[in-house]
Amino acid sequence: MDVEHVTNPIAWWQERCKSFPCLSHMAIDYLTIPATSVDVERLFSRGRLILSHVRNRLSAQSMRALLCVGLWSELGLVDSKDIFHASKLLDVIGEEEALDEGWDSIQVE
Repeated sequence: MDVEHVTNPIAWWQERCKSFPCLSHMAIDYLTIPATSVDVERLFSRGRLILSHVRNRLSAQSMRALLCVGLWSELGLVDSKDIFHASKLLDVIGEEEALDEGWDSIQVE
């Protein structure tokens, strides 16, 4: 399978929003997270709810993922039951297995 080289991933997802409505919405949310924002106070207050003194060792990537999943849940893009079940899964101990190249490719027929 040939890899499509994309110069503007946001435009790419916008063009495919009818084929992948939820996935494109999630991708655009993730890709448009600003490095800084006018609404910093709200982000920090929301972040403090997630990154409490008890959970202060979360990585930036985990924090970003939690903020995205929270928003996607509010918008109905992911089912809250699925998030609950995923939160009950056991932690992976040891090295993670490497994924095969192209594991995340989407084929449209």
